[in-house]
Amino acid sequence: MDITLLAKEITQRSSIEVSPKDVERLLGALRKARLPWDVVDLSDFPVPAVFESIRLLEEKGLLTVSENGFRLTQEGRTLAREVHPLEDLSCPACEGRGISLSRFSDIEKRFLRIQKGRPKPVRNFDQGYVTPKTTLFRFALAYERGDVVGKDIIILGDDDLMSIVLGLSGLPRKITVVEIDKRLTDFIQETAEKEGFQVRVETFDLRHPLPKEHVKAYDTFFTDPPETLKAADAFIGRGIAALRSTGSAGYFGFTRREASLSKWYELQKMLLKYRIVFTDIIHNFNEYVNWGYEEETKAWRLSPVKVKPKRNWYRSALYRFETLSGFKGNFKDYGDENIYEDIESSTT
Repeated sequence: MDITLLAKEITQRSSIEVSPKDVERLLGALRKARLPWDVVDLSDFPVPAVFESIRLLEEKGLLTVSENGFRLTQEGRTLAREVHPLEDLSCPACEGRGISLSRFSDIEKRFLRIQKGRPKPVRNFDQGYVTPKTTLFRFALAYERGDVVGKDIIILGDDDLMSIVLGLSGLPRKITVVEIDKRLTDFIQETAEKEGFQVRVETFDLRHPLPKEHVKAYDTFFTDPPETLKAADAFIGRGIAALRSTGSAGYFGFTRREASLSKWYELQKMLLKYRIVFTDIIHNFNEYVNWGYEEETKAWRLSPVKVKPKRNWYRSALYRFETLSGFKGNFKDYGDENIYEDIESSTT
């Protein structure tokens, strides 16, 4: 069986560009996992294309599908043995992030306690927050890169509660949160009052340009946009507009679960036009908690096996960039346009 031909057929059927390397990872994943969400996690390309691949492999007699999950046939196992096996060689202490939390053990304890009272994610805001450890690791990385101490920081969408970790540290000069969900803005404000730190919180829809008072007013921003190009342009572009000078830093997450490498290319090309330079892309840095509304999503409808995930499966890379001289941001107004879905998205 020719893996290149399989990739071409999957691309035609899914309308999502799938490479032979993607198919190789899928075969490697099927040697290790049987349940759909685990296979998606290990395959690391868009969910709709992964499930279309599963259907094609079943049609070609390489795979069987049952209520217990997926199983390679003898012919499928023979093909899978021809590709490089999937192995996780990441550091067990930092889980591949390349950063340590030991410097911030007190903040970690306080945050792990506080975040237990956070609002649950809701589908209408396309919410899905990262694990508490992920938020702490983001903070530690930004601290190491010099983007926290004495800095004015804005968070664009904060269901990950980055503002609370920053506030507990007492290290930034100013913290601002722009967030559409009033449940979150209330929780963040109440936490700040209880824990004794200052944060400015605004309920705001990022489909609209930032208020002028936030333009060129910050040194660092954090955001985690939905994985469409329009949403990424809106969220990240607003963040860039908020930065004040050359060398300011931005952090955002972007996944392969809902984005092909072709979309990554378009994303990077789009952002480079704002005159920024990528300094870090850390694979699978962000691990997301299962959000609880899986059965309402496109991914659930596409899955050949209807079973709730047993472990966290949605991950994304963490991007960091710095601004160059002459940088600019996004001031386009998207009105009420749905910028959160495209052919590769599946979790809305």
